[in-house]
Amino acid sequence: MNFLALDTSSNWIKIAIQANNEVATMNLRYNRRADFLMVEIDHLLRSLNISLKDLDGMGCVSGPGHFTGLRSGLASIKAMAFASSLKISALPYAECLNVCEPTILLRRARRGWWYFSEFDGEKWYYSLQPSQKLKELTLNKNVIAEEEAEDLKQIDMKIKEPIFTAYEMLEALKRAFEMGLTYDHMSLKPFYVQRPIAQEKLMKGKNKL
Repeated sequence: MNFLALDTSSNWIKIAIQANNEVATMNLRYNRRADFLMVEIDHLLRSLNISLKDLDGMGCVSGPGHFTGLRSGLASIKAMAFASSLKISALPYAECLNVCEPTILLRRARRGWWYFSEFDGEKWYYSLQPSQKLKELTLNKNVIAEEEAEDLKQIDMKIKEPIFTAYEMLEALKRAFEMGLTYDHMSLKPFYVQRPIAQEKLMKGKNKL
């Protein structure tokens, strides 16, 4: 089967396309997304001599991650799926990393807070944790982060940048389709561990009324 997988949830852009037993991928550290994303997808499709209509399915990393990045990636994949009448799958970013042993992944959320993804050997659990709790929560555990930060200097961990590759993301997409975890373009939603700051402020304002 032919698949396209996409990730814009962090400072790394990842695109992976499999077609006719060939794979074309791109891993690129880049801050801008929407202005060149579709161009890069088109280049990869052309390198495999296919078009969107030749795909059997698509997928996108759904979070948790950078708010603006998630929106640009999800909007792009939903538009392509709608235009091509394709099913799509949502991929929590931690589940793109193929691990067997208990592992913790850390990804910056906002100042003083981190997305905390913990694999217990069977399943991933997601939460939002403050910097001051990280040392306690990660003690004597296998910890991976994709960035260096002052908050993380207290922790015994390793840097893996990016946390997963475009090829690993493609494998996660294929597993999702095998399990029937697919959606139409209207049903695909971002995976937010936290509400956007603007929404939190709005809710606080309503509570004061």
